[in-house]
Amino acid sequence: MAHDTQRFTRRTLMVTAGALGTAAAPSLAQGTDRIVWRLATVTPLGFPLVGDAVQDFARTVGAMSNGRLGFEIDDPSKNGGPAGLMKLVREGRYDAAHATAHYYAGDIPAIDYFTAVPFGLTAVENHGWMNEGGGAALFEAILEPLGVVPMICGNTNVQMGGWYAHEIKSVNDFRNLRIRMAGLPARVLGRFGAKSLEVGFGQITAAFQNGTINAADIIGPWVDQPLGVGKYAPFYYGPWHEPDVSMHLFVNKQRFEALPPDLQQIVRQASAAVSMRSIAKAQYRNAMALAELERAGTVVRTFPPAVTKALQRVTAELLEEDARRDEMSARVIASFKAYLAAVKRYARVTDAVAVLQR
Repeated sequence: MAHDTQRFTRRTLMVTAGALGTAAAPSLAQGTDRIVWRLATVTPLGFPLVGDAVQDFARTVGAMSNGRLGFEIDDPSKNGGPAGLMKLVREGRYDAAHATAHYYAGDIPAIDYFTAVPFGLTAVENHGWMNEGGGAALFEAILEPLGVVPMICGNTNVQMGGWYAHEIKSVNDFRNLRIRMAGLPARVLGRFGAKSLEVGFGQITAAFQNGTINAADIIGPWVDQPLGVGKYAPFYYGPWHEPDVSMHLFVNKQRFEALPPDLQQIVRQASAAVSMRSIAKAQYRNAMALAELERAGTVVRTFPPAVTKALQRVTAELLEEDARRDEMSARVIASFKAYLAAVKRYARVTDAVAVLQR
């Protein structure tokens, strides 16, 4: 999941200044006990679903705290984009950042699996792993030495498997595929000869037009529909690589612990509430958008069983390789696998059956 800021920058700056207020630095507002945090986001506030989550979080904290904790939000045009935000939070130049962990997996490999894993956990299961399966404790243990407190602050729910110019009949059709995709899923397709490319959100349609790409992982129907890529890639494949993508709030530990206990709890509870609302929003709006896409001629498919099995096999191989790379990755992967093994049977005899019987 990658984002481009060009289409939304002006709206972002207006919302930041007009609705959320400004502050030169983290400080107590003059004459009051109001605290203002500087918050960086990897997406503009006008970006569907992901940007919405940031606004929801700011509003929720403001309401729950009766205005005692507010935010100055800087969009990517001001904060420089996702790559350096973790460092800026660690240094205290921002009090918090709204991003996803996979952006920082190059420096901290073990946190990659808290974003999304192919054939992994759904949004509800992700929260189950974090809250009941020990995931949150591991996440916090990894970032504690860096002075950062992480928490889930939004979910995309199930993401589609991407837009393809040609039908995928076997894994041989991945050979020489030029696809907009990143992270572990891109590594999986790379094993079959696909080439992953970085293409900004605003450049996806042009990249199809000029032949730079012939496939693209975007997000889901609600976000994808306005781009009109179905004209160039009529096959829209169902999920495999991102059963959910968790968005995260990364908070400077020193600043977080300086908050009164009630404000600390408000930040945590607001993050959780935002996650539940983003799941609900994605579920409904994706359903409406998918119906419209199909009426317009988009061909919705799932990969053939043999292709799915091959993708599962390579995903498992890569996770095994990653687990041998470093001790903390091994711990996270083991925890993730144990939770998935514990809940997947229940999901098959409840969630899956309930859906199919409707």
